[in-house]
Amino acid sequence: MFSVLGIGASGLAAQNDVLNAIAANIANLNTPGYGESDPALASTTVVATRPSGTNLLGQTLNAPLSLTSGVGMVANAPVFSNDVQQTESASNLAIEGNGFFMVSGANGLAFTRAGMFELDAGGELVLPGGQKLYPPISIPVGEQFSVSADGVVTVSGPNGSQVVGQIKIASIPNPQGLVSEGDSLYGLSANSGRPTVTTPGQNGTGTLLSSALNQSGSSLAQNMVDLVQAETAYSVNAKMISVDAQVLQSTTDLQA
Repeated sequence: MFSVLGIGASGLAAQNDVLNAIAANIANLNTPGYGESDPALASTTVVATRPSGTNLLGQTLNAPLSLTSGVGMVANAPVFSNDVQQTESASNLAIEGNGFFMVSGANGLAFTRAGMFELDAGGELVLPGGQKLYPPISIPVGEQFSVSADGVVTVSGPNGSQVVGQIKIASIPNPQGLVSEGDSLYGLSANSGRPTVTTPGQNGTGTLLSSALNQSGSSLAQNMVDLVQAETAYSVNAKMISVDAQVLQSTTDLQA
């Protein structure tokens, strides 16, 4: 049933979702590899308030009249940044351009722009949460290593230099279709498309930079603007509910 109260309630719920997304963006301003949430709203079900051919005061109104029943958040796409910042850790890796690191964890394969890799007890490159770089690469304990722009991992030991692995990255057809899994990890969806695994620098992917991290895609300036707009929309929806309640009360008083 068409209801001003229902429309206002849907507006409050939608703007609350937007405010939550903005809050997450602001909280993750300095989170490496974070994909800024870009919420999208859309009108909900169309409700016919007057069918075609309605007779009003002796006139036939051929055109129907319909209104939407409210609004809802239909998408919350991540937006990634290509900005890179140098670090002091040789195991930190950034992608200069497009592409995602692949890591394996408890929930299977995931994708990330947060290359905060470190060596575990077995010499494997892992993220702080324990997710292992995929395909896995092991560094002999105690030996120095370097990563080339195209992902070749070389160790320097007593017997000279030796290649121990090749880092691969994934090209995602539509990165905004990825689904957040937390910890700056993302999973595939029907909208993201299937990834293509490739050598860094090929098939439109970026090259690697060691001792560096991809920065957050969140913009403080833009999020502050979005925050003001969302707060205003929330207040207006709350006011609409209040006005509707006053109208209903006035109607009840007239009938008393």
